[in-house]
Amino acid sequence: MKVVRVQKGVLAAGLAVAIGLTAFRLHPPEDGLLPRIARQVAEFYTAARQEKVYLHLDRPVYGTGETIWFSAYVVDASRHELDSLNQVLHVDLLSPERRVVARRTLRLQGGRAAGDLAIADTLAAGTYVLRAYTNWMRNAGDEFVYSRRLSVWPASPIGSEPRAAAAPTTAFARARAAAAARPDVQFMPEGGYLVEGLPAVVACKATDASGRGLDVRGQILNDKNAVVVPAFSSRHAGMGRFAFVPGSGQRYHAHFTLPDGSTADYPLPAVQPSGYTLHVVDGGENFIVEARYRGVGGAAAPGPVQLMTQVRGVVAYPGPRTLSGDVPAAWRMPKKNYPNGIVHFTLFDAEGTPQCERLAFAQNGPAGLRISITPDQPSYGPHAPVQLAVRVTDAAGQPVATNFSLGVSDAGLSALDPNAETIASNLLLTSDLVGYVENPGYYFRSPTAGTNQALDDLLLTQGWRRFVWKQVLAGQAPAVRFGPEHDLSLVGQVVSEHGNRPIPNSQLTFLQTRPSKNITTGTTNADGRFSFVGIPVVDTAVITLQARRSQGGSNVLIRPDEGPAVPAQVLPPLPSLAAAPAGVAAFVRRSRQAQAAELDLHPERAAMRTVALSNVSVTAKRIKIPADDPRRLYGATGGTVVDFTDIPSAQSGLSVLQILQGRVAGLVITGQAPNLSVQIRNSGSPLFILDGQRVDIDFIANMPANDVESVEVFKGAEAAIFGGSGGGGAIAIYTKRADPNYKGADKGPAPGIAIVKMPGFSEAREFYQPRYNALLTNPPADPRTSTLYWNPLVRTNAKGEAELHFFTADGSGTFQAVAEGLSLDGAPAMGSGTLTVKGK
Repeated sequence: MKVVRVQKGVLAAGLAVAIGLTAFRLHPPEDGLLPRIARQVAEFYTAARQEKVYLHLDRPVYGTGETIWFSAYVVDASRHELDSLNQVLHVDLLSPERRVVARRTLRLQGGRAAGDLAIADTLAAGTYVLRAYTNWMRNAGDEFVYSRRLSVWPASPIGSEPRAAAAPTTAFARARAAAAARPDVQFMPEGGYLVEGLPAVVACKATDASGRGLDVRGQILNDKNAVVVPAFSSRHAGMGRFAFVPGSGQRYHAHFTLPDGSTADYPLPAVQPSGYTLHVVDGGENFIVEARYRGVGGAAAPGPVQLMTQVRGVVAYPGPRTLSGDVPAAWRMPKKNYPNGIVHFTLFDAEGTPQCERLAFAQNGPAGLRISITPDQPSYGPHAPVQLAVRVTDAAGQPVATNFSLGVSDAGLSALDPNAETIASNLLLTSDLVGYVENPGYYFRSPTAGTNQALDDLLLTQGWRRFVWKQVLAGQAPAVRFGPEHDLSLVGQVVSEHGNRPIPNSQLTFLQTRPSKNITTGTTNADGRFSFVGIPVVDTAVITLQARRSQGGSNVLIRPDEGPAVPAQVLPPLPSLAAAPAGVAAFVRRSRQAQAAELDLHPERAAMRTVALSNVSVTAKRIKIPADDPRRLYGATGGTVVDFTDIPSAQSGLSVLQILQGRVAGLVITGQAPNLSVQIRNSGSPLFILDGQRVDIDFIANMPANDVESVEVFKGAEAAIFGGSGGGGAIAIYTKRADPNYKGADKGPAPGIAIVKMPGFSEAREFYQPRYNALLTNPPADPRTSTLYWNPLVRTNAKGEAELHFFTADGSGTFQAVAEGLSLDGAPAMGSGTLTVKGK
């Protein structure tokens, strides 16, 4: 058997080993089908340089008004070593309506970063999604960004039982309605196909609209309703399998009883009259692999078949096999040849065409290194010092130097999500699968024959698509739409106003108005894409983009990239507190008490919240643009304001200049639309400013008035702030789209212009960690209840050891310390320990 490993982007031929049912025939190093394919796989991995992101959180569940503390690990997708390709990490929090409600941009250092996300107390409780990504990893597809569902309970002390969410959008309402619709049931034949007369294993997966598994049971019948499989029931998370031999010309369907007691029929895939099948069995130390073929009219296979296997670029393949009659081709593939992870089995025919695929999981020993956490005392009192000794070892007990993060939280919270993902389940399993995986930690926490069988069911039903064979075999380089980020960048695309056709060579003007002034220009490439890199942002930048076609004309749309596409899958609702799992009510009560105490200590925060809420309550009518509005070029004020929201004709199809005619003394507009001429006090053509960006008159002449909030006309000395360019006066147009507080406006993109709010790098906050001593007789209330300690960036010494110190808080109870990390060579590490705090 040939074993080929991709190491640091270089193809390295491993040791050739003769094992299995018969001695495998080995090809010369550069001769034969599979060596060529192995070389193409290596070239793909070298060029793609795919990445993965994992976020370790301080605890598994949260409440409104609380903060998510996280530690980020960015690794290369093959070896899982900390990656330095990118220096920018994006982290988003999506609401149950799948809107981005919080965002952080972090500076990566050697693949590591720490951050936090506040869950605003104005948000409604529900199921949220936390996602993280580098721009480079999006080249593999948006489905491979890091994504994790979080339960957020109603814990804010402001308001009572869960506040109602905002009115759902039409799309969201449709998604919610779909949640109550007929369950989705899919059938996936092992290897890909049902073939007449060949034994088949068929996996089944039943889910609701949110992707959660549903238990089903029933029978498999043919088109004459004769029973083929008398009894089938799903085993775990709505998944299971059954075996049968498809007959000639038959159609099959399942008759299932659903969780609500109703019944429904679902069709199985069509049976092929000829083709290949692939069957993989976990034989302990080996995978036993069988391939079969059935030709039309009993014809023999057109040639020998070959088996290619790979785990994240580690390729192993035996010699070819000949298929004859009903005797399958068979191979015995030792698991020791693979690193832990998903094995991708592919059967190739004699022409080198992939015919069947199958996923399985190779686990050689534990899924991760062991982290032991030992407190220095059996129990502690309030405000007592704690010392945790942390040690990382491999399966043989040898120390391993490791980067890790550690959180100490209420032990009861872990019971609310006992099968949450871990760094091992993510890197070894879910990060290489497409789609939502329910309770990923289930497959690794306590491995048994049952969990191993459930894991195999998962891999029979869930897709692996980090590359497509057609692309690899054609020698096509991986598509690169996003480059590595070493600094803040603004990227996007310019397309036609109608039809979404990319506009190459579009001339772009970039104007940054906040927090500093910055102007530059750029040009789109052949795909209409643009990129502005190295943007100086401290907090949040307000950027105006203006685009024109190369031959002139502003009838284009600017589409700044807003991150990966939001999945359409509906998120499951949370139950009410009365129906919530045991422990939720106590958690919510403690969180509310802690937040209320914090507001009592800092009443200015409550006042700031009131101000923030009142600022949001803005009516559609705004007569004056604030002096500090970023849309004011040079901060100019003092002109004559025309409120378009108070003019009925401005809501019709007339243009901006048509509405202005005769409304401002000294402003003369002549001609017929769109060929209009504008002068102020006969002093020449004025300067036109659209949301802080200078534009030409032909751009304004075609702008519909119903897009405009107000217009300010500067005459004579009022326009002096614009310098010589304002000698003819100035006209500033403020659109509804660019006002974030304007209600009821069409927020769609305006032709030829875009206003972007771009966050700067987030400064990592330090988790609150007081220090107590005997002299402090009356300490202030300690807000730490759910999370007692959080340290996102820790590194052991060469002996795999580290020592951590903190103090307990006011409350008592049992707390769980959870550590996750990564060794220098990419092995995941996990461990937990408990400590007890007794009351006074």
